Amino acid sequence: MVTNQKISELDYCYVSWELLQELEKNAFSRNECIRAFKKESNDRQSLITSVVALILPIILLGSIVFSNRAASLMYGSTGTTENIWTRVVGLLMLSAFLFLIVYMLSKELSKYKAFRPIKKLINQDLEANLRLEVDAIDQKASKIVNDSILKDSKIPEKFLSSEFLLVIIKYMESGQASFIKEAVYALQLDLKNTGYYANIFPKETLLQLEKKYLLNRNDNLAQKIELAEKND
Repeated sequence: MVTNQKISELDYCYVSWELLQELEKNAFSRNECIRAFKKESNDRQSLITSVVALILPIILLGSIVFSNRAASLMYGSTGTTENIWTRVVGLLMLSAFLFLIVYMLSKELSKYKAFRPIKKLINQDLEANLRLEVDAIDQKASKIVNDSILKDSKIPEKFLSSEFLLVIIKYMESGQASFIKEAVYALQLDLKNTGYYANIFPKETLLQLEKKYLLNRNDNLAQKIELAEKND
């Protein structure tokens, strides 16, 4: 009777551990989607900033090349080609300098709150794709979180992490505990008296964080997107 219950409770711990592992992978996938969005967003903004920064140098070069004084600027007052390469290199360096100044200025200005609506408009399609991807991930997260094994768990919520479940499983497999309650009690004693496993004791478990996130996932996702954009 004890053996059957031990096996049953041990299996219960393994199923809980597998569910939490799935939840971790799912949360990682969400973070990867946001990371990919941030990269694509940064790449797009860099491209647009580069195009904007090119406008002034192009106007400068165009005004010189197509002006009536183009020949005199290139050949000088003597009309010879003696210093033409020096003048060409100087003109190119001036254009590069103007490009860098405008590029860096545009990058700095884009960090200000006033420019966020423009950034949001630029990334509108990227954000829409992100929300579609994250929606599927969130549905899976909701299914895991609401699974009866985790929702009405025999294990206290503060110990519902994959790390602590492995410790509880170890207690039961080694014979230190026959039931989940005994294993949890042994874990609590170790934490209190020896400090073992204190380094893996989180302020909030992933399960608690996911529950919090899912309560208002649209606003929470918007905050994650905004934070990703702020940390450019």
